Amino acid sequence: MLNVINALNNGQLICFPTETVYALSCNANDASAIDKIYKIKKRNKNKPLSVFVANIDQLKEIAIVKENYLTPIKHFTPGSVTFILPLKEKNRLPKEFFQGTIGVRIPNHPIALKILNEFKNIVVATSINISGEKSVSRACDIPNDIKKEASIIIENDKLVIGVESTIIDLTMDEISVLRRGKITQENIKTVFDKYGKYNRA
Repeated sequence: MLNVINALNNGQLICFPTETVYALSCNANDASAIDKIYKIKKRNKNKPLSVFVANIDQLKEIAIVKENYLTPIKHFTPGSVTFILPLKEKNRLPKEFFQGTIGVRIPNHPIALKILNEFKNIVVATSINISGEKSVSRACDIPNDIKKEASIIIENDKLVIGVESTIIDLTMDEISVLRRGKITQENIKTVFDKYGKYNRA
């Protein structure tokens, strides 16, 4: 694992499995590494990238969480839900990539969590694919263009289900599901109905 941590600290890209799909990742404080991800994915820079954190405390360091949303967030983490939250004004993230809001997830995969806990910092994490193409759920399907740019690829397909995370927007008064994923809208509604308004949009 030391080689993975060194790679992140040195601005390199890594690939690893999560419980949803494989992730392409880098140090979230490294603007040049983030720029590499945009380039190799051919992704529009108007589309922000999400980050992974190891725990709720780390999440609260970078994002503003309403008190009534804290319990449902804890309910769904670690897990397959990405939360869109207001970004705290005082943060170390590169401003050219992170402004206003941020997508945050605590993944529920032993390899991903081991990386996060040992790195002790947040990472950018995005699905492995060329923009517009299907996300990768098997290591053998990682595109060659991405393989060439990643310094480390951790291959372990066993717990990867191939369904992307559910994305929930918690920046407004009403909660909305921006992308359906592994966690169903019904499940989200059941939990969040107790703590805030819910919008099926």
